[in-house]
Amino acid sequence: MKKLTQIVYSVAVMAILGACSGKNQFTIHGDLGGDSLDGTTAYLVNLANPDAAVDSVTITGGRFVFSGTVDEEWIGVVATEAFNQQFIVEPGVISVSPGEIGGTPLNDSLQAMNTLLDMSDIEAEMQIHLPMYYNAPDAATRAAAERVLDSLQEVSNKRILEACWHLYRSNGNNLLGAMAMESIAQVGDFNYEQLDSLLADASPRVKNHKPLQEKLAQLSAVNATSVGKRYTDVQGVDGKLSDIIDGKVALVDFWASWCGPCRNEIKDNLVPLWKKYKGQGLVIVGLNVWERGDRAMREAAHQKAMADLGIEYPQLVDSTRTATTAYGVSGIPQILLIGRDGTILARDLRGAAIEEAIVEALKK
Repeated sequence: MKKLTQIVYSVAVMAILGACSGKNQFTIHGDLGGDSLDGTTAYLVNLANPDAAVDSVTITGGRFVFSGTVDEEWIGVVATEAFNQQFIVEPGVISVSPGEIGGTPLNDSLQAMNTLLDMSDIEAEMQIHLPMYYNAPDAATRAAAERVLDSLQEVSNKRILEACWHLYRSNGNNLLGAMAMESIAQVGDFNYEQLDSLLADASPRVKNHKPLQEKLAQLSAVNATSVGKRYTDVQGVDGKLSDIIDGKVALVDFWASWCGPCRNEIKDNLVPLWKKYKGQGLVIVGLNVWERGDRAMREAAHQKAMADLGIEYPQLVDSTRTATTAYGVSGIPQILLIGRDGTILARDLRGAAIEEAIVEALKK
């Protein structure tokens, strides 16, 4: 599950441009509250280019200082051996310490938003029920735990949406509005038409915000592979999807070996359903995506998971992520059902709904 703190950070950003060259200086004062990291390095990173540090300094007396100029504010991270702290790089004197930021308008607003959207109560409840989900002795117990987790996620989403809509209405022409709309789009249950219509009335700053354009593209792919549409073929490293499923009722499972919910669906549902219905015209295809490591590590992880979970049905490995892009998959497991004529009959299948959809499809 996406960490709620990441959502909080993503929405509390505003845009104030330096009016002239003399007003775009920034200084970042960091205080770690102790000297345990003295002699190590603090890095300043721009999240727009996270692979290359903007600057680095040596920590002395538990403190560090960065300085420079900024023409347009950006989301930065101070990274040390012990902690990472997100904040906004903007003109002025910015204070950064573990869990605290401030000193400038945007960072004061960000800190206020962090406080307002404190999800510690929900996170505490999730920590109770997550072990129940992952360690459940059977599918029914796991489903009960998942229902509780889903209800907690709904509460947190409601809080986030309320706060983000409030921010957006007051900041629709600046970066804060763009970031607020980004989180609205991520948390809200929008289809392509709904989000496209919402952005049609937005300011250029919001409409052209790159993450929102990426979200639109993802929803467009979902729309193109929605129920009633013909499936999009996928080329795996070891064959085509069409070679396996054409003319059959096919259940296609986007999964990865490291994904706990994926493994649970396979163990609880897909393996038993394969054994039950393979003689009646059903084919199940595991589409392995987002596997980690180099090619050898991915292959080893995939083969081990197949052995551990007792997977005997066909597999395709998509190491290029073209399959997830084509289907607009933003999270796994993603399980869809395809009819004999190639029409997508269902998406986002989970739990008992999988067998119900299979039974109906086999009747046709």
